Amino acid sequence: MAKKKQVPSSGAKSLKRWMMVIPTLAALIKLIIVFRIQPIAWPGVDPSLYRLDKYWLGADGENYITGLSGLFSDGLFSEVERLTYFPAGYPILIYLFGFWSQALSLTFAAVLQTLLYGFASGYFVFKLMETRLVRFAFPVALILALNPTLSLSSYAIGYESLVASLLLIVLGLLITDVTKSHDRAISSQVLVAAALFSIMSFTQPRMIATALVVFAIWALATRKKSVAALMMLVTMAITLLLPATLYMRNIVARDVPAISTNLGTTIFIGIGPEATGGYNGKYNGVPCPEAVGTEAEVDSAKVKCAIEWYVNNPVRTVELAAKKATFFWSPWFGPIANGTMARNPWAQNHPLKSTAQTQQGYDFIFGASGKAISWIWQISTLTFLGLGFFVLWRMNGVERLLGIAALAIVAINMFVSMATIGDHRFRLPVAGLSLFLQAVGLTWALSKRKRRGFGSEEKLLWKSFQRTTNLRA
Repeated sequence: MAKKKQVPSSGAKSLKRWMMVIPTLAALIKLIIVFRIQPIAWPGVDPSLYRLDKYWLGADGENYITGLSGLFSDGLFSEVERLTYFPAGYPILIYLFGFWSQALSLTFAAVLQTLLYGFASGYFVFKLMETRLVRFAFPVALILALNPTLSLSSYAIGYESLVASLLLIVLGLLITDVTKSHDRAISSQVLVAAALFSIMSFTQPRMIATALVVFAIWALATRKKSVAALMMLVTMAITLLLPATLYMRNIVARDVPAISTNLGTTIFIGIGPEATGGYNGKYNGVPCPEAVGTEAEVDSAKVKCAIEWYVNNPVRTVELAAKKATFFWSPWFGPIANGTMARNPWAQNHPLKSTAQTQQGYDFIFGASGKAISWIWQISTLTFLGLGFFVLWRMNGVERLLGIAALAIVAINMFVSMATIGDHRFRLPVAGLSLFLQAVGLTWALSKRKRRGFGSEEKLLWKSFQRTTNLRA
């Protein structure tokens, strides 16, 4: 018997509409903030080329702007070195969307990212309400809208907020695809998700690994083996499309056969006998006489030397990996914070920042009390994230798949940080999904006992692992 399609009640539709008020209102408030930002003399930004207001520079802001200026001066095949050292995707996107006005291109990027984050948050919450996670939708909407570090990052010049927004949309698309319950290899939701991952990988190539794992989970859970293989082939081909254009652009522009050439340098900061796993004011690194030749050859040689060092120093590797994981989850501000988030708008306007200006305030924040509070915050973050995943796992069905996908995305980005350098900024692109899991865990923990049930048992079938038996008469 075919499963009867459930028709949402008028009350459910009304609740969905009201739930959209939260991200919409948050986006409007942020736009007001954006347009009230006062001009700041950003180092490395020529005021004759760009309006020095209505945006905030992220950690690599000057590098992106250097590349962007090259694009405005010379076009897409600009020979500016920053466009090959860093992935050129993010400045290219700003250039393509803001080509009509170089002076306003950064302002336009900040506004567009703010609108996108508002849409992505609303869309994700809207899709949650089509699952058995309805009672978690309100706290998820609140935490996505009111979390200052993630939310305010949308008007910072950096790829992080863009990726965070697109990941929320991807998981919303996954929910729709699963609830439709069809056997087609490629649905419209799958195609759009692959296109979004292509954009993410265009700005940050490590998202290719994230796409590979997400689509593998998606395909194995919802498609039969032969169909799942086709889905993986198509989605990864689409995902690799835009990063491939960066590779070709770099060859044409500067004869550099690479998407970017900063991986070796990044890894070297986090390895070596004197390395802490994070930024310690030193280059660190390991001996690598093979690191000679072109930019791409030097970068490739450094990566190989790093891998060899990891293999030959397993104990030290594990020690550094543990430290990098700790730095990845460290608070954005405080005595145990480690990373490049000091320019984040919230960090710049953090209420404790002014407190730390006095000796008494500094001693409290960066002393024993501050360290204890910071460790409690970090442990609580991981505890509620794990609890949120546990809740989704117990609910089974599409909720379990959603939890697996969200945790996998967060974990992959943590593992990349553990393999390169510990930096809490690497957490920002996946912060939306991390906060989603934490909101579910915290809400469930604070619920009354009678509301801690997991609902009716709805199994996640994992179609690729189902055995079929041909019966003969």
